[in-house]
Amino acid sequence: MPGFLTASLAPRIRTEFAFGDATLGLAVALFYVVSAAGSVPAGRLVDRVGPVRGMRLAAAATSICCVAVAALAGSAASLTALLLIGGVGNALGGPSVSALLKRAVAVQRQGLAFGAQQAGAPLGALLAGLALPVVAIPLGWEWAFVAAAVLSLLSVALAPRAGAGAAPGVAGGRRPRAFTSVHALGVAAVLASAAGVGFVSFLVTYSVDTGVSEGAAGLLLAGVSLIATASRIAVGVLADRAGQEPLRLVATMLAASVAGYLLLIAGEPGVIAAAALLAGGLGWAWPGGLTLAVVQRSPHAPGWAVGVMMTGLFVGAVSGPLLTGFLAENDQFAAAWIACAGLALLAAATIVATVRREARMHGPGADSTPAA
Repeated sequence: MPGFLTASLAPRIRTEFAFGDATLGLAVALFYVVSAAGSVPAGRLVDRVGPVRGMRLAAAATSICCVAVAALAGSAASLTALLLIGGVGNALGGPSVSALLKRAVAVQRQGLAFGAQQAGAPLGALLAGLALPVVAIPLGWEWAFVAAAVLSLLSVALAPRAGAGAAPGVAGGRRPRAFTSVHALGVAAVLASAAGVGFVSFLVTYSVDTGVSEGAAGLLLAGVSLIATASRIAVGVLADRAGQEPLRLVATMLAASVAGYLLLIAGEPGVIAAAALLAGGLGWAWPGGLTLAVVQRSPHAPGWAVGVMMTGLFVGAVSGPLLTGFLAENDQFAAAWIACAGLALLAAATIVATVRREARMHGPGADSTPAA
């Protein structure tokens, strides 16, 4: 929420101090840089102290960030500096919740659980967008950050008390030093995230440039967020029904999303709407399935495994908009959408190569699931 709110409330923040587009981009990028750099150490910490304690630390960092921004941010520099605290909370959140779900949810329902968890990102973006007209305009932008702090504390207050300690036999999380399937899936997360976040970051700008009204472009972005939320949960449900191996489904959806990215090149409002929903529904549906896959492959150190994947996700969240923005700045939106398509296809190919490598390692006829 801190990163999403900063972007959503920028028009209101600018009425109090200078906060231009370039500064906004830098602030959000640094938020994700801290999230990326902190994800693996956060995962190791969660494996050591337990998921509920990790969630409390994440909530504390997020709440401190939001309250400090509301009370102390008086310039672009101070706002950016305070957002870095939120980046720490963001880094802790994914590994903590994933480790808790791995321990507390029955195996046959973990796909749904991780899908619901990863649906939080597009849902957070949607809530941040609603915060502008619902909270910021009538009350002031600071109160939107206060509301986010309250939500963060409530989420931990409702967390189960079971499983607060580290997993039995885990001392800081046993993690392999060699390049493993978890690392390979982290690379896939970089590529898929760069495609999806690059696409979402410039969808409204591109739509308006091609003749779509600002209101309709905003509704389109909200529609993409909603369909991404639903599709992340749907991928988890399908993974549960398919016997807990989500990677083939994730790879198929990423490959199919290429059509959505390429259709954006047409530049016609109706085609753009259909293409955006296709790209959002398929190309932004992967995080829950990938989270389930990395946790399956590292049952003794789930926090570390999710930390590796989240590092990839956050690296892609920084690099994707930079690449798309560079091409868009030079009026090369067609090249930008081709780049997104290529990144999604490379992510799918990386996942397929990982599955095949595991199959070769297990040998003919062997069960290739992580439990085996």
